[in-house]
Amino acid sequence: MIYCKQINQLVALAVLVFSTTSLVNAEEYLVKSPEAYKQTVKKLVAGDTIKLANGVWRDFKVVFTGKGTHAKPITLTAETKGGVILSGQSNLRLAGEYLVVSGLVFKNGYTPTRSVISYQVNKTEFANNSRITEVVIDEYSNPDRFEPDYWVALYGKNNRFDHNYLAGKRNKGVTLAVRLPTEADRENNHRIDHNYFGPRPVFGSNGGETLRIGTSHYSLSDSLTVVENNYFDRCDGEVEIISVKSGKNILRNNTFFESKGTLTLRHGNGNIVENNVFFGNGVDHTGGIRVINRDQVVRNNYMEGLTGYRFGSGFTVMNGVPNSKINRYHQVVNAKINNNSFINVDHIHLAAGSDQERSATPQKSTMSNNVVYNENLKDAFSLFDDVSGISFTGNVRNEVPDAKITKGFTNQPVTLVREKNGLLYPEGIEAGVGVDKSLMPMTKEQVGPIWYEKIEPVIEFDSNKITVITAGENSIYNAITAAKSGDKLVLSPGVYHETKIVKLNKVISLMAQQPDTVTITFARSTFVEIVNGGSLKLADLVISGIEAPDSKGNVLIRPSKWGMYKN
Repeated sequence: MIYCKQINQLVALAVLVFSTTSLVNAEEYLVKSPEAYKQTVKKLVAGDTIKLANGVWRDFKVVFTGKGTHAKPITLTAETKGGVILSGQSNLRLAGEYLVVSGLVFKNGYTPTRSVISYQVNKTEFANNSRITEVVIDEYSNPDRFEPDYWVALYGKNNRFDHNYLAGKRNKGVTLAVRLPTEADRENNHRIDHNYFGPRPVFGSNGGETLRIGTSHYSLSDSLTVVENNYFDRCDGEVEIISVKSGKNILRNNTFFESKGTLTLRHGNGNIVENNVFFGNGVDHTGGIRVINRDQVVRNNYMEGLTGYRFGSGFTVMNGVPNSKINRYHQVVNAKINNNSFINVDHIHLAAGSDQERSATPQKSTMSNNVVYNENLKDAFSLFDDVSGISFTGNVRNEVPDAKITKGFTNQPVTLVREKNGLLYPEGIEAGVGVDKSLMPMTKEQVGPIWYEKIEPVIEFDSNKITVITAGENSIYNAITAAKSGDKLVLSPGVYHETKIVKLNKVISLMAQQPDTVTITFARSTFVEIVNGGSLKLADLVISGIEAPDSKGNVLIRPSKWGMYKN
């Protein structure tokens, strides 16, 4: 026994010494140039950290490779979080095992390649068991809005993307794409959580998704990706905010705020959509969930104030194509739509898209224990084909005259009460109908890096300070150069002569201190050229082109001669 005890003590001492040595051997490197980074990254080992010095790193194509371990990952970060700006044509590619990236900001530029961030260096080298956290991609869009790219491309297995900020993508391409081109990328168990997906303006055609999991080509494969606890803020790129194109994914506990589109189960089978909250607030084209394919589970989701119609409606169950090609519409079979709350949802469309091609109606599906409430007493349901393949049981709705579906619904007076979680619940109905009261919507404050401000995408006129300007040559040009977006410039009486073209990339108001006391003349082909980000408000001014060149094509105010994506 004494011998065994001594052995155990020696083993414990050896473990302690090994652990202490491991910690001591972990190195931290601060690099101040791309060349220093490239030399240092080659010698990183498990447990090491490489930091980029604070400042602007322009046109820096970061390749981060290495093999860490679960206990000792290799980390790439900023000297201080948010202190490193990657601008111009910069990007990040990583490959290896147990890598962590944090604290970087991409802005004032766009990627020179297909993605801003890629969990892949090339087709054979990709990242596994790696994490990107507290990284910002802000307005980092290609100025050619039809030139496509991803902001984030997830490859490999067991990767995490969390607490990041992505807002303002204006060119074609998915904001975040889970890619499944090889067996090494499928059944990946990725986790996408606690991210802020900020405003994405309407793109105007297909190719403006905020998040996509897979593609139609690989849609019969399972991805096993979890998307949870994210906030989608006015993601208006296209009708599919999230496009699921693979199987057995879980999408839960996400909040969608005034987003003009839907969470769409476009391809793939056996997905679970649960505990999500959709706040439309009556904004045009706001949508909820669209169901296609087999074995989909949609439960305990809350939808309120959604106005969208047809494929972008508050809730949609599609018709399919018989013997569909992989890229068309597979029939809805065995969908389970249970315990959801539809509060002031204008449109619930069943067998949607029915036409000569999409003639396969939903089959073997259930819609049970849901609450449907519309304060205008209009029936939210529209039936575009035979819906006998959907079984309706235990649903409750407020009194709606001439309801299209009567079987499986209890019509009764309903009074709604808004609970502490911010959701509306009907009083006086039995438990187990509609969403659970334990559902807690994610808030904007709970997601993204805590050190990066979530600013509003649109600056209103007259929302900042007022400055009084004195008449003189180039007084307006100089004042606008010094102004900030939202400023109001008040012009004192007099004549203002501008010899320079004002290239306006701010939100500015120009107005006379007193009507008919201010005259503006300009000596160039244009007084104001509005470029990306510019908005102009004029009031009570007299503007004369008498000093401008008398040439064809000259105008008082014009948009940029080149392509604009933010105007």
